[in-house]
Amino acid sequence: MNWKRLFPICALVLGLLAVGILPAWALEYRFTLDRNLSRVWVNQDGSADIEYWLTFTCDQGAHPIDIVDVGLPNRSYHLDSVQAAFIAPDGTETPLEDVYASTVVSTGIEVHLQEHTIQPGEQGTLYVLVNVGEMVYPDTSDETYASLNFTPHYYEPPYVHGQTDLEVQFVFPPGVTPEETRYHEREFDETDLINDRLVFIYSYPEASSSQPYPHGISFPASAVETVHKAPVVVGGSDSSGSGSGGSWLGQIPNCACTGSFFALVMGIMGWSVYWNRRRKLKYLPPALSVEGVGIKRGLTAVEAAILLERPLNKILTMMMFGLLKKKALTVLSDDPLKLEPVSPRPAGKLRDYETAFLDSIKPDGSLDEKELQAAVVTLVKAVNKKMKGFSRKETVAYYESIVDRAWNQVQSATTPEIKSRYFDQGLEWMMMDDKFEERSTRTVGSGPFLMPSWWAYYRPWVPMVRSSRGRSSGSAAGSGRSRASRSSQSGGGGRQITLPTLPGAAFATTVVGGIERSAGNVVSRLESFTGGVTQRTHPAPKSTGTSSRSSSHRSGGCACACACACAGCACACAGGGR
Repeated sequence: MNWKRLFPICALVLGLLAVGILPAWALEYRFTLDRNLSRVWVNQDGSADIEYWLTFTCDQGAHPIDIVDVGLPNRSYHLDSVQAAFIAPDGTETPLEDVYASTVVSTGIEVHLQEHTIQPGEQGTLYVLVNVGEMVYPDTSDETYASLNFTPHYYEPPYVHGQTDLEVQFVFPPGVTPEETRYHEREFDETDLINDRLVFIYSYPEASSSQPYPHGISFPASAVETVHKAPVVVGGSDSSGSGSGGSWLGQIPNCACTGSFFALVMGIMGWSVYWNRRRKLKYLPPALSVEGVGIKRGLTAVEAAILLERPLNKILTMMMFGLLKKKALTVLSDDPLKLEPVSPRPAGKLRDYETAFLDSIKPDGSLDEKELQAAVVTLVKAVNKKMKGFSRKETVAYYESIVDRAWNQVQSATTPEIKSRYFDQGLEWMMMDDKFEERSTRTVGSGPFLMPSWWAYYRPWVPMVRSSRGRSSGSAAGSGRSRASRSSQSGGGGRQITLPTLPGAAFATTVVGGIERSAGNVVSRLESFTGGVTQRTHPAPKSTGTSSRSSSHRSGGCACACACACAGCACACAGGGR
């Protein structure tokens, strides 16, 4: 090992740490929430449309605000109903498409700002509109009344600091008069009318950005068509900041080439053959020698599966079902696997690896494995790049916990409708589980199960199933509400579409069993396919005799180096980024 070349770099790094200069990968999210305006539209179907205008200013020297988490009152919402937009300081408004279930807030969403990331010293506003299904419940003090509780989202220190201009608005159902209304925690500050609907307004010009402010209203139950039977926990109390936590102390760069050194020490031909065989099935390069700090949030289920090094046939199957859920793909046959892209493709909803998957479908419906390999290589490299500056060990544990959380949501559901919804929402995460088929069969094997809205794309050759209400029904497409049409709508309720229903055991046989069959058929030979990927993402080390080599990498203003005794050493620096 070339200690003469390594020593100056290490001395520089230690010197920077000693004087308190943090490298870019140690930056935390820190911001002020200058404005927090929420508006709750109470709908006649017992749901509520919740709007947020959240204005942030990113601190100088802090991590840019690239992902924003927003907590929701409960889990009875659909991601398809979420509309988001970024509003620049000059008032320019741009729609945002990348909205997912939050990986930080236990009940909520995360919005990726992408090119509208708020840089240090800059300000921007996030707009969010989401329909939450179960919001109106019986008033416990008067059986003729219904009530709604709401706590606006807030953030926790140390990510947020200072005060916020907080305003909460409740828009009552049509026809409710001021004499019929009641307030809960405290009296409103003023009232207003929006489209002839009464509005309660609560104002806190100097509110804390990191404290909950619960509110509630009551009104005659006759004003809504649906009053839900059991209350749920009101959101906000478990909402956390939009940054990833974790201390950077103790994560000092430490470059080593233990994997290659171990292979060199063993030096036995038999072991080399065994190691090479295993290497072909590990498509990620060796774990970064320089371990970063904190958890990398915001990975999709497919990207997380790459990080967890799940078998590539399962990852390709996850891509396929993600495209089914987006209604961009139709399965013509699952054995042999024959696919057909839907035309036109959903605008602005497909990720690069999903587009590449669709491009790999040949005219006869089979998959071009060479194109798939190229797509996977690009995806592996992208995930590896995203992980620079973050702890792989912590991030792997984090996404494994998300998989467990998805299963727990399904298992804890109290009705077939909720269980079916959770299974649909968490499907791609649960598919990462090595015991997916077993756990699915056990979880949904009894009672009725509502088929997902993409059922017709997955089994177009299967006749529609009669619903439990005795009428034939097709797949239901979600319909969000836009602000432009808000004034012309008096409530959030529309015609309810009943999805086809199967017994849980039949669902497990068709959908869950089909997933396993698809994973077995998506590529002809898994080992050969993975080996083709490995050759480009994790190539076998080449012998260079006794020569030594050092390498250095610069990212985010931090320099480090490692000197290795073998040419196959994997070395990288912790870089900036989320």
